Amino acid sequence: MNLLIGATIVQSQETNGRLTMQQAIDTALREHPSLKESRERVAAAQYQIGASRAAYLPQLSYTGNFLYGNAFPSGEGPTGGTPGVGAGSIGGKTTDFYTSRFSFTQLVYDFGKTPGQIDRSRATFHQTREDYSGNRQRVVLDARSAYYANLAAQRAVKVEQENVAQNQTLLKQAQGFYNVGLRAKIDVTKAEANLYDAEASLIRAKNFADLSRVTLMNALGLKTWPYKELEDVLDVTPTPLSLTELKAQALQQRPELLRNRYQQDSDQAALRVARAGYFPTFSTLAAYGWSSPNAPFSSGAFDNNSWWVGAGLTWPVFDGLLTYHNVRVARSNIQATLAGGEVLRQDVGKEVEQAYLDLKSGWELVRATKKALESARENFRLAQGRYQVGVGSIIEVTDAQVQLSRAELRQVQALYDYKVNEARLDKAIGKGF
Repeated sequence: MNLLIGATIVQSQETNGRLTMQQAIDTALREHPSLKESRERVAAAQYQIGASRAAYLPQLSYTGNFLYGNAFPSGEGPTGGTPGVGAGSIGGKTTDFYTSRFSFTQLVYDFGKTPGQIDRSRATFHQTREDYSGNRQRVVLDARSAYYANLAAQRAVKVEQENVAQNQTLLKQAQGFYNVGLRAKIDVTKAEANLYDAEASLIRAKNFADLSRVTLMNALGLKTWPYKELEDVLDVTPTPLSLTELKAQALQQRPELLRNRYQQDSDQAALRVARAGYFPTFSTLAAYGWSSPNAPFSSGAFDNNSWWVGAGLTWPVFDGLLTYHNVRVARSNIQATLAGGEVLRQDVGKEVEQAYLDLKSGWELVRATKKALESARENFRLAQGRYQVGVGSIIEVTDAQVQLSRAELRQVQALYDYKVNEARLDKAIGKGF
């Protein structure tokens, strides 16, 4: 069902030729190869739980041997010249010999070793799932950052295109004034130089936009680019945020912290497994077998058969202090994991606060660059008007034009920084996708 929905989304995207932010996130989560690897690791960890649980179930095996030599019962009458050798005794004649046995064992009790192994496998599975969640968040952050970078690059191209158009207009005005004798030749050469510089900047902006598209394609896990345009979501609308609430969310949601808690469970289970090494293992045993010169399962093969049932006890009397050291390793691992959890909590709190402060300063920068852009536009309008009526200089227009272009690019950069900081804050608090 999910594959059909994903295929429908991809087909719709290719048909419309327009990629939205949500579609970009969905595509990255579906196509990125690192997530495919993580999903398989989660599946492997889940299967490992079943492998650990297998010790609870009965174990049945079959052993069959084919032997050749003179150390087996001949199955024939008395052998001439060899006293004491007859049917059912060892003879000097080489012959084929077959043995077959079915064996059955069932674990009864092992003082928590098997339950501990199952708990460790289950904790490992949960850790792997949290690794997968963390990887999803990193992929989403990379996809969002690359998406915003491409939008910013496209806006920068528009700024440079507008700058080229303005310089073309200025060159026409300067050429007209020079033709009628109102301006000197230097106005024309100055306007031409500015136009060439603007065209060079436009070439660089287009190249950067192409590179940012490649980065976006890689972040989404795509091999080709089927889209014509992106939905422009670079404009910002700030929402009130509480640093205390953000930190609380991070402590509850961050995959790294959740993974550490499951690691603690795994370490506790490892300690139980290690302690079980001091105690015996009880199991029941049974076997049925047969042997003869005839092939297994053939007529007469079951003439010489045997069976037995019983119970077994295995108690490690001395294991070279292996259990002793395993217990102490497990205890040290528990303390190390607890200390690592405290370090993680501090790091997460620092990351959330840093992202929060970056977002606040980013909004102030957006406001400041917006005001600067408004002033730069008004300044350019006035300078352009003065030049058109013949009372301003081309240097005045050029300076105003450069100031406007820089203000527009700073505004684009501020918007990009804000959106990326917003994405980083979502990742810092462990927002799921």
